[in-house]
Amino acid sequence: MLGSSKGAIAKEYIEGGSAFTPSIVLVELRKWYLKEIEVGRRRETEMQKHFEFLESRTQVLTLDSSLALKAGETDFTMKKRKKNWPIADSIVLASARSRSAYVVSGDPHFKNIEHVIFIGED
Repeated sequence: MLGSSKGAIAKEYIEGGSAFTPSIVLVELRKWYLKEIEVGRRRETEMQKHFEFLESRTQVLTLDSSLALKAGETDFTMKKRKKNWPIADSIVLASARSRSAYVVSGDPHFKNIEHVIFIGED
C-alpha cells in the first residue's frame, strides 16, 4: 500500500493531526520492511523515513495492562466472528476503541468491522 492511492488515503488521516499508531503496528511494519529490504525491494533509508514520519505525525500508543485486557476481550470475540483473526489485529482494534477512534486499514481482516475505515479491495 506504500506509495499507492490507498496509502495516500491513509496518509491523509495520519496528517490530520489526531492519529495514533499502536506499538504493535510498528512491530509489523518493521518486520515487513526487513523482508522487503532483504529481497531488494526497499531500502533501509526508506524505512527510517517512514518511521520518522509516523513518529512525528502520530502518537505511538503502547500496550499497557488495561489495553492488553481489552485486547484479550476483543480477541476472544473476534475469533468467533472472523477466521484466522490475528491477536495483533485485536490489539489494534482495542486501541482504537479505547480512544473512540477508527482503524484505517486495507487489511482484509478489518473488512466490515465497526470502528474501521476499510480502504482495501472490496
